[in-house]
Amino acid sequence: MKHTIGVSVCIFTYNYEKFLNQAIDSVLAQETGFPVEIVIGDDCSTDATRSVAAAYRDRYPDRIVLSFNETNIGGTRNWIKTINRCSGKYIALLDGDDYFTDNRKLQKLYDALEGNPDYVLGFHGVEEKYDDITGKDKIVVYDKEEYDLSDFLRQGWFIRTGATFFRNDILPKEPPAWVFDFPYRYDTILHVFLCMHGKAVCLKDVMSVWRKHSKGMSFVLLENRVRNGLAEIRLARQLNEYTGKKYSRAARSYMAESYTYLFLNILKSKKMFQYGTILTASLLRMNYKLFFRLFRQKLAA
Repeated sequence: MKHTIGVSVCIFTYNYEKFLNQAIDSVLAQETGFPVEIVIGDDCSTDATRSVAAAYRDRYPDRIVLSFNETNIGGTRNWIKTINRCSGKYIALLDGDDYFTDNRKLQKLYDALEGNPDYVLGFHGVEEKYDDITGKDKIVVYDKEEYDLSDFLRQGWFIRTGATFFRNDILPKEPPAWVFDFPYRYDTILHVFLCMHGKAVCLKDVMSVWRKHSKGMSFVLLENRVRNGLAEIRLARQLNEYTGKKYSRAARSYMAESYTYLFLNILKSKKMFQYGTILTASLLRMNYKLFFRLFRQKLAA
């Protein structure tokens, strides 16, 4: 397919009126040698998010596309619908409460993928900023330049949304039905889908902020750590099946790590009897080296 747009930036929103201006402005400030469009996918926000987005569209009608859902369809479906509206050769993702910090970010990732046809996915370091807690901000960078499918099956989710950049026309327009059994996890699934077709490249630059606060999706997942841990294990099994079990060792490694955190979170919840069966399964399958390392860190603290 011939693309006239170089990069489409998907901004996903739900009740982000407080943050959306900064997200959009950070995209408009990008310095590129190609056209950039912004596709804003809103999942029925109940605040003024849509008004903010519409005001920007009115100011930049040739650069901004609105994708407003008539009813709340959930995070996964909103991601897929918004991505499917993109006409760019490449797609960059951004949650509506995050923002880019390097005005050359899109150009740098574009050049990296243009320079190597084996790369289907690009990402970079991010700054984590906590709105509600002081002293927790940190820089997240990665130790390798190239990643393949086994890395994503071994590590699960690790690329922040605002760092994700990939070739258009690779993801399935209508993904398998099992995808919708895992709410809020299409970022993990997306990376696996992409790397079934090539490799990922990591740039060392820190080029976006991942904001953490009580309205963010990461907070939603942390509200029930036990349920989240079980979902991670089920997803790892599903992705291992979907990829033909070519990297089963990597998938088992990730499941062992997930069982370790699941075990610790059950202990922390003080509901050992309620979760007795899961606790036993965790004891049999967890990574004991990781467990003792975390235990020693807890004692040292």
